[in-house]
Amino acid sequence: MFKLMLQFIQVAKAQNVTQAANTLCLSQPTLSHNMQKLEEKLGSKLFYRNSKGITLTSSGEVLYEQAKMMQHLYENTLHKLEKNKLRHQTELKIGCGDAWWHLFVRDCVQDFRDTNPHSNITIDVGDHLQLMNLLLSDEISIFVGHEILGLAQYEDILFHPLFSSHEEVYVRKDHPLLERVCSDEDIARFPSVDLGASKKRYAHLVQQQNNELSTFQKRHYLQEKVIYNTNSLLTALDLLQNSDAILPYPVGMKAYFEGFGIVPLKMKKCFGKATIGAYLHKDGQQNKQSIALLEQFKELIKKNPQIKGKE
Repeated sequence: MFKLMLQFIQVAKAQNVTQAANTLCLSQPTLSHNMQKLEEKLGSKLFYRNSKGITLTSSGEVLYEQAKMMQHLYENTLHKLEKNKLRHQTELKIGCGDAWWHLFVRDCVQDFRDTNPHSNITIDVGDHLQLMNLLLSDEISIFVGHEILGLAQYEDILFHPLFSSHEEVYVRKDHPLLERVCSDEDIARFPSVDLGASKKRYAHLVQQQNNELSTFQKRHYLQEKVIYNTNSLLTALDLLQNSDAILPYPVGMKAYFEGFGIVPLKMKKCFGKATIGAYLHKDGQQNKQSIALLEQFKELIKKNPQIKGKE
């Protein structure tokens, strides 16, 4: 029926069956037969036929106006369906830690938004084990974070190294340790802010305890040490501002933390180092958004050494 309506629109517009048939790539007898069939279905005469062509009856005029509205609605629906299909085909589902969001991921996501203004975007910010869990469950397609040492073997997951980073130990500006060069033993006496999800919750993702932890980092998780655990960066900063707690965090965030009155301690040796990279599924090679984003990360990091904490 809808096909007959579209043919009727062309006939009414041209007021000539032969001309309309040419436009529709149909034979004139076929189109004439179809218009007669439409009149029979509707039980109304739609055309006055004469030697010069056709004109619309009053019923034909009413049908013509309604048919044009139907055609517009149909075309608009097809357009919306195509946009919806495109939105999901280009959907971006990404995860990262707070530091990497601030330092470079947000710029790449903004570029993606500018290029794909109608695409869905999902952003999960959190601990690297939490994000790995989301990646394994297909809730995100790529995430940026520390290389997870001791990670259980997942054959369908790939790690793409981006750069090496080291951690500073951050405290409030009037912290009692700021006047000295600190050892691991010095800072072990103070509470620690642990920024991340519960490690017990995601313990199944790690095969073995990381043997590369420093002495202090091992103490960091001992029961007798006071730990302030939170998954919120702003909450962590509040805790630092209002206590003698310390926070190990990437060096690249130094300038950002200064705005909150949070500064790094002078340490006798580097607190910790890590390889920062992107995790994604092997079949994510087929995910154009993830691969394009990975290449964009590499370019942005190459152009901005401060991301790594270098001037």
